[in-house]
Amino acid sequence: MEKYLFGGAVTELIAPANENYQVDFGALDQEIDRQLEGGIRGLFVNGLATECLVTTREEQLAMAAETVKRVRGRVPVMGNIAATRPCDAITLLEEYEACGVDAVSVTQPAIYGYTAEALYRFYAGVAEHTKLPVYIYNAPQTGNTLTPSLVARLVEEYEGIRGYKDSVQDIIHLQSVMARIPKGRHFECLAGSDATIFPTLALGGCGVISLISALFPKPVADVCELYFAGRIEESREAACRVLEIRTALKGAPFLAGYKYVAELVGMPLGRVRPPLSEASDGQKEKIKESLQKLGLL
Repeated sequence: MEKYLFGGAVTELIAPANENYQVDFGALDQEIDRQLEGGIRGLFVNGLATECLVTTREEQLAMAAETVKRVRGRVPVMGNIAATRPCDAITLLEEYEACGVDAVSVTQPAIYGYTAEALYRFYAGVAEHTKLPVYIYNAPQTGNTLTPSLVARLVEEYEGIRGYKDSVQDIIHLQSVMARIPKGRHFECLAGSDATIFPTLALGGCGVISLISALFPKPVADVCELYFAGRIEESREAACRVLEIRTALKGAPFLAGYKYVAELVGMPLGRVRPPLSEASDGQKEKIKESLQKLGLL
């Protein structure tokens, strides 16, 4: 995996909050240290799954800067851009560059229905504005899923677009993307869901940007490490275990299960930010029981 800037298990850091819903940087440092100790090969900050839509730009930049500082070059750091206006995307890009991130991920604009040409111009504008490696983030929850042909067009026309974070969870889509990448072109395809690590690797991908690994780094890292060691059946079995963990963690409202389990593993990350909802006592008990059966608690 040495040829990849981001390969293997990359963790999407969960934004920790104190009792006033401000960023808890001590907790963030603890979370980062857990990743480094757990064999994680990269860190992803300010993703959709980690509250970037309910944190301020100032908070996002502060978390990116702290992550770069804490890591000290031991693993690469990718900053995610989630913006609707192109000018806001460029501003955040420039601020990420100043923070010292190693690459940026670009989430497509959300809510309004954009044409393929409009989405092309959005990504092209970022790619033309930076020397940092750019990774396309295809997040269908935005309402604007990028087609395989659009992904391929961007990759073909911009050398700076180095890879792709695929959260579509559609095997036909993924296979269509990989089939369109020019032979010999360096391309880093990362699963954007813990449910699709193994199929992504099998189709030529190089790893995953994982939320589960924020809590349990080793099970996610095992899927990738075993696969690249040629131990394919063991990797598939490890992926099935990750899927069981994912099912347990999703037994509560968005992100609430993850933050609850963070407390159980000795890495408290605070509460979810309003208007997100906390897990109920019943949901917590069910999550705890499921993870105990998996031998994780």
